[in-house]
Amino acid sequence: MDYSSLNKKEYQDIELRKLDNLYDLPFHIDIISAKRFRKNLHRHEYVQIEYISKGRVRHYINDNYFELVQGDIFVIPPYVPHRFADVQDEESEIIELEFMPQYINEKFSPEETSDTFFDFAYLEPFLVSENKIKPRLNLSGKVRDDVESILNEMITEYRGMDDDFELMFKSLLLKILILLSREYKKSDAEIQDHNVLLDRHKENLIAARDYIDKNYLFDIKAEDAAKIAMVSGSYFRYLFKNLTNKTFTEYVNYLRIKKASELLIKNYTDSVYDICFSVGFNNINYFNRLFKQQTGLSPLQYRKKVLRIK
Repeated sequence: MDYSSLNKKEYQDIELRKLDNLYDLPFHIDIISAKRFRKNLHRHEYVQIEYISKGRVRHYINDNYFELVQGDIFVIPPYVPHRFADVQDEESEIIELEFMPQYINEKFSPEETSDTFFDFAYLEPFLVSENKIKPRLNLSGKVRDDVESILNEMITEYRGMDDDFELMFKSLLLKILILLSREYKKSDAEIQDHNVLLDRHKENLIAARDYIDKNYLFDIKAEDAAKIAMVSGSYFRYLFKNLTNKTFTEYVNYLRIKKASELLIKNYTDSVYDICFSVGFNNINYFNRLFKQQTGLSPLQYRKKVLRIK
């Protein structure tokens, strides 16, 4: 199967990682703590399945980020740029399962692979920004128990490397993919329900979002936008989260940090403190923390890096 369409020209300057494997195997699995999260934007030539086994993490795909909690699972196809950030004061862990696409293609026809797996989460990152698919699944009940059990068995097989462990590992991987494929279909049905709900309020929600986009530098409240959307404050928050994959506060902060990153370069003589307050924040420590979460760098580091490149 040809995956070259995922290797987009505009991403060529972003670091491309190869499978980090001491044993020259087409797969790898490990438990990653927050200290080992890959916090710089990167791509890889292999598939990743990431399961949040403890705490919370932030997952960034281009300009979008998603806060994930224990029980969330997601798939990253080859070549899609992304990065992680830990959530302050959280002890987080991810079970990270990686494998080359060819490892599965030996047993699946291209048609089956395309339908059941590579359309599962991120065929390409722009689909996420268009809110066509979910950026993660939250597992619960028996499915969650089954997935955790399989992942732990895969870790045991990988670390033990007993006779025929590669065959056992592949059988467990296929089982994971089948379970995720089933959950994906359920999730897809839920997305259709959400889309029907959003379509009903689409015009008013877009007007409310336009209001936020024009006024985020000021002290705006969710209730202000809710009035424009002509719904209650609590219902607006629910609808807005489904529309943007961000809470109202997260969306406003995202816009403010994006504007701050522009001003740090455009107005390079202005202090970080002045820029912080000019984009709507009133706490420099909070601003610095959010800026690093969104960009992976402190404001000063960001300014120095971009100006050095220019």
